[in-house]
Amino acid sequence: MLKLTMLISAVWLLNSGLLDLQGRGHLGVALVDAKTQEDLYKLMNFLFTTYKPEVRPTTAGEATYVYIGIYLLSIQNLDEKSQVLETSIIVDAEWVDDYLSWNASDYGGVTSFLYPQKKIWLPDIVIENSVESQKQLGYDENVVYVDTSGLVNWKPSQVIKTGCDIDVTYYPFDTQTCNIIVSTWMSTSDDIDIDPDQESNGLILDRYSVSGTWELISNDLENLPTEKGLTRIQFKIKLKRLRTFYILNIVLPVLFLSFTASMVFFLPADAGEKIGMGITVLLAYAVYLTIIADNMPQTSLQVSYLAVYLALLLGLTAMGVVLAVVVLHIHHKSEECRIGKRTKKVTRKLRTLLRINRRNAKCQGGSEEESAPKKNVMGKGVGTAGSNKKSMNSVSPLNGDVTFTPPPSYKESKEEITWPKVAETLDRVMFFITSLLIALTTLIFLPILAFGEP
Repeated sequence: MLKLTMLISAVWLLNSGLLDLQGRGHLGVALVDAKTQEDLYKLMNFLFTTYKPEVRPTTAGEATYVYIGIYLLSIQNLDEKSQVLETSIIVDAEWVDDYLSWNASDYGGVTSFLYPQKKIWLPDIVIENSVESQKQLGYDENVVYVDTSGLVNWKPSQVIKTGCDIDVTYYPFDTQTCNIIVSTWMSTSDDIDIDPDQESNGLILDRYSVSGTWELISNDLENLPTEKGLTRIQFKIKLKRLRTFYILNIVLPVLFLSFTASMVFFLPADAGEKIGMGITVLLAYAVYLTIIADNMPQTSLQVSYLAVYLALLLGLTAMGVVLAVVVLHIHHKSEECRIGKRTKKVTRKLRTLLRINRRNAKCQGGSEEESAPKKNVMGKGVGTAGSNKKSMNSVSPLNGDVTFTPPPSYKESKEEITWPKVAETLDRVMFFITSLLIALTTLIFLPILAFGEP
């Protein structure tokens, strides 16, 4: 084992220029014994004197079978707007090179070695659905592993960008399915036949680093139909978006804003802030709608439920601003402008139904104890204007008890309807209607977003 390790190190240093032909490094220390070095040179001469990396390595003329596996290292980014998945991978490819086999006993027991990839035949494998210009996998200084049977193992690492069709329907509670398709560039199935690694059923996750945005919930592979004679295999990745960030930064702020949209109708007209408050909430919704639109692809194939929800809230808020203008116009109408009988009748009914008149009466008339007549210790009633006024107090002839008769001001009468009261009533009605519409919209769309994804 030690001998093999020293041999591999010697080949690597020899190619990098750190080892001279006498097996000595720059410090003059022998790294490989003379026998191993001679065997290695003899093997290199045997294998590569007439070797041509441009020629496909087969002696019988049959197709070269290349077995492919992919190690997924990390998910760098999934750009929803440009619909591009960026991943870091290692392609694990194996094939048999008939021109690189030898008998180990003839060469000092050398069973394997590492060699630069540019000096060995490589299959023209590409990432078919890459959104970048096609280029060779790996780099010239990358090495391949070769053993006595001619088995070549090539593991180029690369950051790739592949196209991914994004479905924004349930954003940000969505799952996405993306594919990595590996195929030959020009070689047909008669020359190179790509097959998936027999030991894996998808991406190899031994070295995978967890993403902070996406959760990998499943992966699979399949052989795709031959297209123009090219063999193709597809690695399918299913990703689920981690939701905590989006709940804290998008969903909850929008939910809190929805509670304030109807408060513009609860604000008194004399406060002078109705229009300002409505426009502020309207602009806040517009900002969040813009943020979501910037993160989504410009497509009409799917419609985001969150975008629809925000658009509806934006419409309700805009309607609230318009109605607030109408309410202010009614509130500031001149007293000389008469109010119609039907308007008065409807206003009185609504104010009674919404208990607006009773609230105003409590706020303006004081408590019941302050308005009730006082009694002396003998049970004689003491009126507010004197006990000798019959309009205020009367004495029962049987027992002398005082019976209090309310003055005219205590008798119930029809409330006088003015334009400010009409505006106040309209405000209160629109407050309840808008609050109901916002609540219904929220109860319909949020469960669909949270639980509607299949």
